[in-house]
Amino acid sequence: MPRPAPLLLALAACHPAPARDLPICPVLVTAARATEADSRVLPPDLWFALLAPGFERSTGTPASDPRDCSQRPLLTADEPTLPARSRTPDDLSFGTSSDGALLVWARLVDYPDGSARGPVVLARWVAQGLEIRGVGSLRAPTRRVRLHLERLADGHPLLIAEGESCPPSTTWPSGQAVTCAREAVLLPLVDQRFLAADIIEGREPPRPARLRLDDRRELPRPGGGVRRIEVRRRIDLRGPPALHAAIRIRDCSPGAACDDHLTLVDARPLELSGLTFVTAEDPWQQLLAQQTRP
Repeated sequence: MPRPAPLLLALAACHPAPARDLPICPVLVTAARATEADSRVLPPDLWFALLAPGFERSTGTPASDPRDCSQRPLLTADEPTLPARSRTPDDLSFGTSSDGALLVWARLVDYPDGSARGPVVLARWVAQGLEIRGVGSLRAPTRRVRLHLERLADGHPLLIAEGESCPPSTTWPSGQAVTCAREAVLLPLVDQRFLAADIIEGREPPRPARLRLDDRRELPRPGGGVRRIEVRRRIDLRGPPALHAAIRIRDCSPGAACDDHLTLVDARPLELSGLTFVTAEDPWQQLLAQQTRP
């Protein structure tokens, strides 16, 4: 990546503020001629360097043990990754909050399932430059990413990272179309840290709060043809938090159009208790169990 004009990372130290008002990463960005601060545009390599100290801007290479801007480790030992590569501007995603703050995700490592991990921050432009008001480690799908900051009914901030999970193209079957599942990852913001959360659905054990937003199954029917079952999910935070699902069942005969068999609409309340989302059993799983029962 080409180097822009020399930049200085400076501590904000004019008038000490109460601890509760200090940004989680106490650095500001200023330029020799304040170009970036005035335009509120930073080059991609600088975003990587700010979000992941130790990032080598000349080669686009993350540190061997990457940390976020608060010096917390970003990776866990039990996650096998793909071989390291140089990062590019395509490995950055941006979003905005309702009050105009920036959400920035810098992907540093890739995984075989089409997801990636890296620091995600909530950043605000101030008179002196840029300050970080939220930071965490995000693993999420990397295609068609959408970052948005919502608020739960009690005002609790929640990062929703949506994207499509596509395995690397080298693993696709030759000549076959590959469906990329759209997913959403939920990270509550607590004391300026985006924290990993779990979700419990009915009597199922806790699992990471990574929700598949669409799914599709085809089940063989007696005498030929298939029963096609599709679901579309969405998270609704406009009122009491809820998970909505629209399920469509169609019967398809060989060489003929599909006929609608059944359409179901469901809404499950979604509650956050500590760092665990709690909701009812997924109707999709109930339906699949019914359809595959002998």
